[in-house]
Amino acid sequence: MLGIVQKKGNDEKLCGRLIAYARILPTPDGDINDSPFDDMIQNGLLTIEGDFRTFNPTVPTPSQRKKVMDDKLNNLLESMQENGVELPENLDVDTLRDRLHELSNMEVIPIPARIGNFTNEEDILNEDADIYYVGEFIGANQAHFCLTTLPIYYQARYREQTKVEEMALLNGILSQFEAGDIMDNDDIQKETAELFPEGATLNTFVGDLNNLLNVRVIPFLLACETENDYQSQIALFYNFMKDYPQQEDISRVDKAIQKLRKQSDDQNARKLLELSCKKINAIYNEDTKSAEMLDAEIKGI
Repeated sequence: MLGIVQKKGNDEKLCGRLIAYARILPTPDGDINDSPFDDMIQNGLLTIEGDFRTFNPTVPTPSQRKKVMDDKLNNLLESMQENGVELPENLDVDTLRDRLHELSNMEVIPIPARIGNFTNEEDILNEDADIYYVGEFIGANQAHFCLTTLPIYYQARYREQTKVEEMALLNGILSQFEAGDIMDNDDIQKETAELFPEGATLNTFVGDLNNLLNVRVIPFLLACETENDYQSQIALFYNFMKDYPQQEDISRVDKAIQKLRKQSDDQNARKLLELSCKKINAIYNEDTKSAEMLDAEIKGI
């Protein structure tokens, strides 16, 4: 649309992180246009990036904006008076103040994006993001305008898709409740030959995940007698946790258990397993602060 090309990502399932870039061409005389944005251009590229997955903008209220405008105008008038600068004869201070108030009351649309620091297209395309190329521009003025308006549209589309997904998930859970498919710890921890009953997933689980991991999952997997048995059971664990958002945690649990199966006194593997389970439980319970602390501890091992 409008010459904008999506270089990476899926418009129907936006990931929440945006990178957009333009190529800035020299003017016909061979010089880059004199622009306040020139310092932002890296090797002929002007780039912006924004992460909307956790963005929650705080927009000033009308009264706050009005106060800022009044303070700035008052400071300007005081400074002019102190320096002996006379106001122009045709300047009406009250009219100017009213006009500033009108401007301050205009709707503020935050642009939660920053200038990127990329010097070539290859580095941009290697990023984990939805990436858009907005085209070539002679000078940066129009390119900057085009780039800074794109995040507003992107953010709205991403939030709408997130709402639709949340509604679909909620409707799915309600349907599972109605069908009696929801399971708790007792349902899953029954004595069976399989780690999880058929159809069990994190989305149908309503119990204590920390208890499930430490009382059922880890002892069950450690006790598997053969490697083939372990592989079939860990596959059930991966399937159960398929909707967990950070799959690297699940892989870390798998690797730690495999190490402990070979060497039960491997303290490093035991520590990683313990911290990974705690992090999984924190994310499941939406305890972001604890999850971040645990992730930092895991990376320090």
